[in-house]
Amino acid sequence: MKSKFLPIILLLAFAMLALTACGSKPATIGDLPVYPGATALQPGQDPIADTLVQNMSQDAALRSSLGVGGQIEQQAFRLPQGTTWDDVRSFFDTQLGDAGWKSGAGGIGGDIVSSALDAANTGNDLFQTTLWSKGKQNLTAIRTVNPTNDAEPYLILSLSTN
Repeated sequence: MKSKFLPIILLLAFAMLALTACGSKPATIGDLPVYPGATALQPGQDPIADTLVQNMSQDAALRSSLGVGGQIEQQAFRLPQGTTWDDVRSFFDTQLGDAGWKSGAGGIGGDIVSSALDAANTGNDLFQTTLWSKGKQNLTAIRTVNPTNDAEPYLILSLSTN
């Protein structure tokens, strides 16, 4: 009797192992590619980084009070002087695309969101944004410049996990 069930048990065990291997852990902000030459801004040393820490804390408190899961992780970088939006977009499209991320918000309206963001980015050298999605995660990338010195570009990454 045991010999009849052994192939079925082995098949089920293999199927469970395969399903477990296919499921991937959500990415963290530290797993994401870093733009070449970008310097991470540190909380306590930069007001942008301080604001992002406050954003994450407020998000966690709100999610907790509502009883919903997920989280937002944010990181800011100073980009090398002269880094354009096209440079940033091209780098992340390649790096994230190779890792299975899709441009846009995902779902039915994902392409509409991407088109609207692309239209808003056109002709705007001070603030550009786009996003990518993978599973239950969305990554928003924002390139902005110091309002008093447009030669100082910044990159803000915001990773939302639901």
